[in-house]
Amino acid sequence: SLPRSDDDAQAIGSSDAVQLFIERARLRRPDFALGERTSPVVAEICNRLDGMPLALELAAAQLELMTVEKIAERLDDRFRLLTGGSRTALPRQQTLRALIDWSYGLLHPLEATLFARLSVLAGGWTLEAAEVVGAGGALTREQVLDPMASLVQKSLVVIDEQDDRYHMLHSIRHYALERLHDLGEEAEVRGRIEECGCFFQSS
Repeated sequence: SLPRSDDDAQAIGSSDAVQLFIERARLRRPDFALGERTSPVVAEICNRLDGMPLALELAAAQLELMTVEKIAERLDDRFRLLTGGSRTALPRQQTLRALIDWSYGLLHPLEATLFARLSVLAGGWTLEAAEVVGAGGALTREQVLDPMASLVQKSLVVIDEQDDRYHMLHSIRHYALERLHDLGEEAEVRGRIEECGCFFQSS
């Protein structure tokens, strides 16, 4: 569970994500405690990392070097910040980037292409929007459904069954935007946004 940003320190501290962060933080700084000053910052960190256990563990490990405020400030460059996992873990589990790299490396080329293109859709999207934004080149609108389903099965795309919309976790989307930039298709794909009436953001 994730904390609400407007909760008090006690309510924030009851969140599963925050409890995991505190537990890992105390392995690095035994005196670490959640207070009125630090609780909203820790809540921000947990929410921006979508409660991903590996990401929270790696973020907490940075407390040897910096304050929680500094960790929160540097999350925009999360793949550089979140390194230094357990040396006994598998290589793909030692950093957040390595973990997502490993998952991305298992994708079929059409899945990888769709994954990158969907990153321009901030705030969630419908299947129809995915067909507009995702299609192009070897991937037609009619072919989008199968790789989309595969991305959901691999947890790289999340479906909200209540409103039948899809989204990516923040860290996943950040990574997918980098892959879109590598493909050199960013301007072209963003140009399709108006056709499906969606909004996007560059961060």
